[in-house]
Amino acid sequence: MGQEITQDDFTRQDFEVFERHLQAEMELLNHWFEGHKFASDDLQCGLELEAWLIDANGLPAPDNSLFLTTLDRQSVVPELAKFNFEFNVNPQYLRGDGLANMQAELTSTWMRCDQVAAELKHRIVTIGILPTVRDSMLCLQNMSPLRRYAALNAQVLRLRKGQPIRLTIEGQDHLSSTHTDLMLESAATSAQVHLKVPEAKAVRYYNAAVIASAVTLAVAANAPLLFGKRLWEDTRITLFEQAVDTAGPAPRVSFGPGYMQSSLLEYFQGNVRNHRVLLPAELDEPPSKLPYVRMHNGTIWSWNRPLVGFESDGQPHLRIEHRPMSASPTLADLFADTLLFLGLTHALATLPEPPEQKLSFEQAKENFYCSARYGLDAQLQWIDGASYNVSDLLLEQLLPRLSESWKRLEIDDTFAQSGGDVLAGRVQTRQNGANWQRRKFAEFHGDVQKLLMEYVQHQALGNPVHTWA
Repeated sequence: MGQEITQDDFTRQDFEVFERHLQAEMELLNHWFEGHKFASDDLQCGLELEAWLIDANGLPAPDNSLFLTTLDRQSVVPELAKFNFEFNVNPQYLRGDGLANMQAELTSTWMRCDQVAAELKHRIVTIGILPTVRDSMLCLQNMSPLRRYAALNAQVLRLRKGQPIRLTIEGQDHLSSTHTDLMLESAATSAQVHLKVPEAKAVRYYNAAVIASAVTLAVAANAPLLFGKRLWEDTRITLFEQAVDTAGPAPRVSFGPGYMQSSLLEYFQGNVRNHRVLLPAELDEPPSKLPYVRMHNGTIWSWNRPLVGFESDGQPHLRIEHRPMSASPTLADLFADTLLFLGLTHALATLPEPPEQKLSFEQAKENFYCSARYGLDAQLQWIDGASYNVSDLLLEQLLPRLSESWKRLEIDDTFAQSGGDVLAGRVQTRQNGANWQRRKFAEFHGDVQKLLMEYVQHQALGNPVHTWA
């Protein structure tokens, strides 16, 4: 969905043409899987991080056009709302100092973004949901002026037959909101980790990522507040799922269709079978780049999403996009979360007996939503058949095994140790971004502006969230 399109109004013929292209490309994709045409080199990681622009009062600043024009970096791009943008980090091999290089690149870009924002009398902040965003701010007036967003908004409402989107969330408080546009989605900002995997191991890695999601979500939770209400530890999950509800036979945003059995082709086939075309744009890339498959896949947001990408020589590769984690309190937290996902997924994917044979998909799904609601206090059913508090599971079983997993991945020892210390500190103190925000919300008697400004001060210092007062 990062690709701009040339139209935002479609005819019946546009849908028919798109579907013909889609079916032709699916035949090509099937041929690639049958012929094992995908790249099979070492594991690589990519990263996206969504962020906010805020003004001096801590309110969203709908100014990303001027900000991005002034910044002039291809790796930083607009998001749905004018007060959001996204960092993109060049992919790196996991072995050696690849992740350290990613962190150095993102740190450099962050510093430049912070400088440009300051010149515009704004600040940047990464957080799962901005505590100061108001329901009235999530409106079409604040939508980024790109055709793909206007088209996405129109087509979601078309599929809903004009029915408004109704948001209902039960947490410590109750929230209800009604919107006649897609802008609720823009309140949820996340970190997305891309893991490029060999085709022969792709099913095991995908299923492992699905199982790992409950743990990564709980540890990285950073969105307990929306419109001044105390809701889930990571309210983004239910917010995003409800905000893009097209009222179809299968949800556009979900935990996913199930474990894969023999090939990731099953996922792409399911998308064509179960989801209506949303954006039937005319695309000018050749079929060998699968533009229609990728566009259709880009309008279905599973929390773990298989993707097809391409090497510099044109050879296709397979990636797993891991989407459950909130935008992080600091870059130190972000790369600790990334290490958790990579290490845990690799550990699960390389067990002698596949863990998906021990933990049903329905139980993995139940774990996931329990983590979204309760964060580090979630109770999970694990692959050994026992039930654990997620914090105890991490301290007693997972963190000791992660070090071994990072070594097997040949990740730089110093970088891995630093990230492991952050994860251990977070679990031992029981303080992630969500817990810190809840405590400050109580301490400041619901003053979300005061909460956010203290959060921004801590984020600027760069110390991981478990050390925040």
